[in-house]
Amino acid sequence: MNNGNLHIDSDLIERCRRGEAKAQFMLYKQYSKAMYNIVIRFTNNRMDAEDILQESFISAFEKLPGLINTVSFSGWLKRIVINRCIDQVRKNRVIFDKIDENLPGNFDREDEPDFTIDPSIVHNAIRNLPAGSRTILVLHALEGYKHREIAGMLGISESTSKTQYKRALELLNRDLKQKIYVT
Repeated sequence: MNNGNLHIDSDLIERCRRGEAKAQFMLYKQYSKAMYNIVIRFTNNRMDAEDILQESFISAFEKLPGLINTVSFSGWLKRIVINRCIDQVRKNRVIFDKIDENLPGNFDREDEPDFTIDPSIVHNAIRNLPAGSRTILVLHALEGYKHREIAGMLGISESTSKTQYKRALELLNRDLKQKIYVT
């Protein structure tokens, strides 16, 4: 983001703090698509995703007066969105399978798929993952959280987080290979 956008965001955020509906709508329009993409990866359901997105923005607008550094708005909003998604995962009582005993003991990045593929195919494959594995994959691979952090957020063990991630990668790898090599 260039400095011009930072100035525009700061002005827009200040107007939102004052409760200007037009400014809130403009800020929503500016960030809603990116935030929706995060939510849909978690929920795999448009209606739930739209609800979570709306709740996230309402929460953000309510908490906006407490935001000290407007430059960090995007990251701050993203954190609110992810927290809402995690609340939804807990509410839905997503089951994180105990799969430790069924997986090889060692796992490293070399086990991840090594090929280029259309992002829409990957997105669809992620959507087809079991909810627990999908949640861990999104948090770790796409949002950059460490397994220790994920375990704390979701109330699971770090080992469960790692094995769910490995399972997600294995399922993705299998699914994507089928889609690529089928002629």
